[in-house]
Amino acid sequence: MSDKEPILNDADFEIDFQDFGGLIPSDAPTIPSADFTQPKGETDYKFTVESDDDAANIPLEGNPTDPPPAHNTAFWSFEFYQQYFNVNDEMVLDRLLYACLPLPSNNYLEKLKPMPDLYGPLWVCITLIFSTSISGNMSDFFNSLGADTEFVYQYGKVSIAATVILSYVTVIPSLLSGYLWYRKSNSELKLIDTLSLYGYSLSAFIPISILLCVNHEWMRWMLVLLMIGSSGVVLTLTLWKILAEEPKQMAMILTGVLATLHLALILLFKMYFFAPGGALPATNPVNLPPR
Repeated sequence: MSDKEPILNDADFEIDFQDFGGLIPSDAPTIPSADFTQPKGETDYKFTVESDDDAANIPLEGNPTDPPPAHNTAFWSFEFYQQYFNVNDEMVLDRLLYACLPLPSNNYLEKLKPMPDLYGPLWVCITLIFSTSISGNMSDFFNSLGADTEFVYQYGKVSIAATVILSYVTVIPSLLSGYLWYRKSNSELKLIDTLSLYGYSLSAFIPISILLCVNHEWMRWMLVLLMIGSSGVVLTLTLWKILAEEPKQMAMILTGVLATLHLALILLFKMYFFAPGGALPATNPVNLPPR
């Protein structure tokens, strides 16, 4: 017997399979073969990423920077309004800031497109209602100091502020959108755009309404001028760009009317909520002890 191991060829590893077909009964049940072909009418979706940069550029579902998808839901349903609240804090703060910067190059519509929202305008209006009513009563309180009157808080200022503010940010934008729709304007401005524009235009009112409670009339008028120069100018410039495609004379008239309404709102705030010493609540005189 040789000490060398035998050399095996490839033929030695071949396996012969025998045919056992004769052992299977003819009446045995058969298993249907699986069909792995693609069903007719379906599309084969393929997802390929060539590089890490391509993967970073793939938008995520629900990203608030993407335009809202078109919904075929009724306007009274919750899903219809949900798309207008899909914003993040950075977007809202950016829109609040630019609503107070009256720069000629500041096209505020670019801040609202392509996703105008109702989240920011809603909170702007709610905050302004309470800040105006509270500051207005504080102004009356400061005016009553040193007078022979007793200060009484006027809760009616809350309802008046709510009525004026909510009417302004809904009626005026609706009329403007209706006019653009009637004229078939090419501005492609929808009602949601004008609602968002007018809501954010009141952003400067909030800090100024708090400062207006200071009992110095000259300072109050300075704050009113600041409000006109910030909120009023931003809104007027934006409206002029919206109405630029209209006939020039008509565009000037409409822009002037809308700017006048905004100025009237500012003066109404000043003269009613922060009147100089005359807007004291109905009070009873205080019986001072004789000297």
